[in-house]
Parts: sequence; C-alpha cells; structure tokens
Amino acid sequence: MKEKLFLVVIVLVSIYLAGCTAKELKVPLEDVGMVGVMAFDYIDEDNLKLTVAIPQYSPEAKEHTQIFSVSTDLISKGIVDIESLSDKKVVLNQLRVVLINEEFARHGKVEKSIQHLYRNPEVGNKVLIAVVKGNGEEMLKGKYPDKPNINFYLNDLLQPSINTAFNPNTNIHDFIYAQTNPVFDAIVPILEKKESKIEVEGIALFKGKNMLHSLPKDEALIIQALQGRKKLAPMNLTLSNDSKGERLMMDLIDSKVKIKSNKNFDTPKLTITLHIEGTLVEFKGERENSLKTVESTAKLENDINEELEESISDFLKKLQEFEADPIGLTESFRMYYKGEWKEENKQEILSKLQWDIHVNTSIMSTGTLK
Repeated sequence: MKEKLFLVVIVLVSIYLAGCTAKELKVPLEDVGMVGVMAFDYIDEDNLKLTVAIPQYSPEAKEHTQIFSVSTDLISKGIVDIESLSDKKVVLNQLRVVLINEEFARHGKVEKSIQHLYRNPEVGNKVLIAVVKGNGEEMLKGKYPDKPNINFYLNDLLQPSINTAFNPNTNIHDFIYAQTNPVFDAIVPILEKKESKIEVEGIALFKGKNMLHSLPKDEALIIQALQGRKKLAPMNLTLSNDSKGERLMMDLIDSKVKIKSNKNFDTPKLTITLHIEGTLVEFKGERENSLKTVESTAKLENDINEELEESISDFLKKLQEFEADPIGLTESFRMYYKGEWKEENKQEILSKLQWDIHVNTSIMSTGTLK
C-alpha cells in the first residue's frame, strides 16, 4: 500500500514540475521573432553571412519586415547572434523560403546548410529553396513598392500556380532526396532582382555538392516535360526547318511522356515519346494567314514535332557533357540492375547513352489567333 502511495505521489509531483517548467519556458507572442525568409551569402570557406526576414504584425511597427544580417561560421550561432540584435526569441516554425547566393552554391556549401535545416524539428519539409543571382541580403533589403512584405512576395513567387508562367519550385525535402539519390541530380530555381521586382530566371543544376551550371527557361521546360509534368508553362518556339524563322506561342499545354529503355548496360538506349496538346495563341511568319485548314495545321504540328525533337536531343547531349541527370533518365536502367546502384553506374550509363525521340503535337485550337 505504501509503495502504491509513493508512486502516486511521484507521478503527481512530476506532472506539477512539468507544468511549472512549461510555464516558465513560455514566451509571450510579442517577444517571438518568426523568421519567414532566410538567406545564405558566401564570405569565404569558413564563414557565411546569414540574413533573416522577420514580419512585424504590430500596428505600431514602422516597417512591415525587420531584416537582420550577421557573419558567422555556424548557422545556430548566427541565429543566437540575431536574437541579440532583435531582442526577441528567434524561431523557425514559420520559415517558408531559403535563399542561396550563387557563389555559396558553387562552393559546395548548400547541402550542409540544407541538411542542418532538414534535421531541425522546427522547420517543415515544404520550405522552398532558390538560388540568387547576386546577393541574398540585398534581395531581402530591396524595395518593392507594390509588394510591402518580402516574406509573402517570395513565398507566392515560388509557389506552384497556374498563373505563374514558369515555376520549377523545389523544397528542402526534394533537394535532400535528389542529393541522396544515385539516379537524380538536384535542380533549384534561380531568382534575380531587377530594379523593383524579382523574377525566376531559370534553374541551377547541381552535381554532387556543387552548383554546376545555370539552365535557361526553355531547357528547364524540357526537364519538366520529360519528368512527366502534366501541365506545362506556355511554350515559345522558333521554327528553323525551312520555315524562315517562324515564331509561335502555345498555351494551356497538357503533356504525357513515356520513356522505355533497351535494358542493355553495354549499349544503353532510350525511346522517349512525348505527347503534347495545346492552344496556338500567337503565330508570326509566312503561314500567319493560312492556318485555317486541317492540312496546314497538320503541317505546322509536324514542324513543331521536328523542332522539339531536335531541341530535346541537343539538351540531352548537353547533359552528357555535364555528366548530370536532373531528369532521372538512368532510372529506366536502374530498375533492371541487380545489385546496389551507385553514382558510378549512373555516370557510365550517361556516357554511353543513345536515344530515339518522338514528339506528337496536337493543336487543339487557335484561341484568338486570326
């Protein structure tokens, strides 16, 4: 009986102490700084500049956002230093965007920094990542008259949206998955500040820990199409095959891709079939006034097929030169491989890879084209 009573007392005391501890650690909301955006800028091999944007919700605040920057060798130490500047408890529960300075990315510093955030239980897996042309601190401190809050501005810009013409968004889970997967190489959108606005300029291609190259939007669209994205951004094409530089714009594009390998590791080959459907919204060239018959539309579809097949083939040759695979083409061989698939296997397949590309375009309508 005494033993049971003793256990009850111990439990009650533990609950009381736990309650007291939680009460003592509770921080008033007005004393909490919720980081919305974090930026990493390269200083040297041992140091980085850490910048954070903390929204201010008080109606008495003169600025919508507070920006703090510190030089540090450790991210956690930098957070502590920022706390001393802001006089608030800095938390990462509301972190939405991480900006990486291009120089920081090219020096192989991204993976370690993202892993630090990925292991932090305060940080969600859907935090978006972007590489910045220039300086991340300057981007956060920039003035955007029609966008009063940089936190919402960057978050909305990088979110997938049907209203966004081009958006290869990447979150920290996607990045870590690609970095630890021997089939894929990571890609991250590139942002550039242009006067009073920020634009998505293309994508950064990573190989291992380093940013390898920047790719333009048209090549990024090829990656998205071959990865199987069903809805593509508007496509701007210049037809070069006996068409005297005719130009066109297709919108509302639905796509479907099928990639099949020959399962041969000595002479690897892929058959890639891409189906796209879309609306022709603008056309400039000799056929501008003659696209009114089934035959003329079919001829244009065939010209688009040839142009896209050549563009995709040229891009795959470029990936071979880079020895990088952001699409996951080698997955079509890995699934038939017996044993552990390593980075060396991917490189070997890429170096010998051949392909047949077939594009089938269907122009569903000409929209407002006249």
